[in-house]
Amino acid sequence: MFVFGILMATPPMVSELDGAGKRKEVGPLVRQLLWLALFIGIIFFIVLRNLTPLFKLFGTRQEVIPDAINYLYAISWGILVFPFFLVFRYVADGLSHTRITMYISFLGLFLNIPFNYILMFGKFGFPALGVQGCGYASALVILIQTVAFGLVMLKHRWFRDLEVFSHFEKVDKQVIFKVLSIGVPIGIALFAEGGFFSAVTMIASSLSPDVIAAHQISLNFASFMFMIPLGMSMAITVRVGNAVGRKSAIETRRAGMIGIGMIFIVQIITAMTIFLFKGSIVELYTGAESVQVVAVQLLLFAAAFQISDGVQVAGAGALRGIQDTTFLMYATTIAYWGFGLACSWWFCFEQNMGAEGLWLGLILGLTVAAILNFGRFYFKTKIDES
Repeated sequence: MFVFGILMATPPMVSELDGAGKRKEVGPLVRQLLWLALFIGIIFFIVLRNLTPLFKLFGTRQEVIPDAINYLYAISWGILVFPFFLVFRYVADGLSHTRITMYISFLGLFLNIPFNYILMFGKFGFPALGVQGCGYASALVILIQTVAFGLVMLKHRWFRDLEVFSHFEKVDKQVIFKVLSIGVPIGIALFAEGGFFSAVTMIASSLSPDVIAAHQISLNFASFMFMIPLGMSMAITVRVGNAVGRKSAIETRRAGMIGIGMIFIVQIITAMTIFLFKGSIVELYTGAESVQVVAVQLLLFAAAFQISDGVQVAGAGALRGIQDTTFLMYATTIAYWGFGLACSWWFCFEQNMGAEGLWLGLILGLTVAAILNFGRFYFKTKIDES
C-alpha cells in the first residue's frame, strides 16, 4: 500500500501538466519516475528475500516456512519490476486513457491461470514447482504486463509523443523530491487505512470462530463493493488535477464536487442492495447457520458505512487532485487510529458489544474521515474560488 501511495503522486502531476498544455513535460517526469520505480523495486526485492527472521519471530509453523520462503523468492522477481508497471499505469490514468490499464489487467488475468497450472503441476515439460511455481507464474505475468505497457508507451498514438524512452536522463533530485512530497503522505494515508482494517480484523480474531468467519465474510464483500468508489475516486483525482493545470478554480471545485456527488449516489444504491439482499449474499459464502446469523447482522453495519466510505475515498481523490496530500495523511491517521480503532476496542470490550462494537468503530472512523476529507476540499476550493 505504501508503494502504491508513493507512485500515486503520478496521476495528479501528469493530469496537471496535461491540463496546463505542458504535455511535453510529461516525458521527462516519467523518466524520473522510472528512476524512483527502480529504487523502490530493488528495496522490495531485497526485503522479500530476507524475511526468514520474521517467520521465526511470529512463530510461523516450521513446516510452512520453506514453502513461504520459496514463494517469496520466486515472486520477488516480479516485485522488482512491479513499480515500473505502476508508473506506466498511473501515467495512462493521468492522461485519462484508463482502458489500456483494463486491457492489460485482463491480459494478466488470462495468463495467470494457465501459468500457475503449468508451473505448479509441471505440465508441458516444466518441472512441478508447487507453491514456488505459483510465485514464478505471478512474477512472469507481472513482467509480461510491464513489458506490454512499456510497448504501449513507446508505440501507441496516445503516448508516442511523450517520448518516454527517447533518451537517458540522470536523476533530478528536485523532481524526485516533489514526487515524494506528494506521494509519501498518500502512502502513509493508505497504510493507515489498510492498517486500521487489519487491526480490527486482528481484534476480531480473539472472538469466537463463528464471529471470525462472519467478520471475514462481511469485510470481504464490503471490500469487493469498495472497488467501485475507489475507481471513481481515481477519476476524480485526474479530473481535478486537469482543472488545476488549467488554473480554473471553478472547474477544480466543480470536478471534485460532482465526483463526490456521483459516488454518494452510487453508495446509496450499494447500501440499499446490501440491506435488501444481505441474506442471499451470506448464503453465497457459507451454509453454516451459526455463521450466517452473525454475518447478516454485520452486513447491516457494512450497509451503514457505505456512504461514509464512499465520501471519504471521494474526498481523498479530490485532495490528491489538488495535491493537498499532507492534510490527507494527518486526517486519515487521526480518523482511523486516533478515533476509529479506539472506538472499536471500547465498544467491543468495554461495552461488551463484540463484533458489532468493532463494526460500529469502523463506521465512526470512516465517518470522521469522510467529514475531514470532504470538509477540507469544500472549504479549500471555496477559498481558492473567491
